[in-house]
Amino acid sequence: MIIHPIQQRSGRFAFRGLAALSSDRVASTLGRHLDDRFHYVRDVRAGAPTPIGSVVVGPGGTWALIRADLHGRFRKRNGHWYRWNRGTESWIPWDARQVTQARMSGHRLELLLERASLPSIVEACLLVSGAGEVGWEPDQRPGVHVHQDLDKLARRVARDEVLLPAQVDRIVALLDPRQPVPRLATSTQG
Repeated sequence: MIIHPIQQRSGRFAFRGLAALSSDRVASTLGRHLDDRFHYVRDVRAGAPTPIGSVVVGPGGTWALIRADLHGRFRKRNGHWYRWNRGTESWIPWDARQVTQARMSGHRLELLLERASLPSIVEACLLVSGAGEVGWEPDQRPGVHVHQDLDKLARRVARDEVLLPAQVDRIVALLDPRQPVPRLATSTQG
């Protein structure tokens, strides 16, 4: 997997190499399973002040990844999110900001790709770290993929082939403006 360094926005005196050297557990785990047909771009700004944590683009599609450090049990029932309260041993309402953020990040990226006339299907994914357990009733899908196991996520990302190499190159060029834009193929020979 090709990891694109974080874009520096802090000015001309920034240490440009330090951001690229910082460890990223998600990138290192996905990189063990995904080959160089896949690209990993961090801190993607897609029309909002808050960047998308990271985006994976490859033959398996475009994936918007948002991390959430959750502790406890969370469940979607009857159209609402609940958190298990150990003190009262009951489900109490929960403001599912992380789930909403993941879903909206995927939607913002879809809109950006659509405006650029690129394949605009984006798989929004919430990466749960910590001791969190997120579930839902069968008829209450959350609108995002929820993964705790990064190895399982890597297998899911690589499972399907939905993008052509030229489409992957164009999407990566849009998300990482430092990359050269690949030439478009001519419609006729000669």
